[in-house]
Amino acid sequence: MAALKLKENMDFDGKAFYQHVKNYLPSYARPRFVRIQDALVVTSTFKQMKAKLAEEGFNPALIKDPLFYLEDNKGYIPMTQEIFNCIEQGRLRL
Repeated sequence: MAALKLKENMDFDGKAFYQHVKNYLPSYARPRFVRIQDALVVTSTFKQMKAKLAEEGFNPALIKDPLFYLEDNKGYIPMTQEIFNCIEQGRLRL
């Protein structure tokens, strides 16, 4: 998962972001999930607090931030409870 903070008045473009990661990252390094945050939470030494993000996981029922899922060859689409349930039940592989 990648956690991002967008610039003011900027919207997340899932297709453009997918093209960028497809061009610059090997398939195994592409984030399957993207979480858009209002502000990145950091420690006193300016390190990102990844443990809290990992703890929260990718359940859209628990996360209030916009969350996107990488659908193969289609780009990043909004994460839904249905997608989460399919992943959890093993009907959709990561």
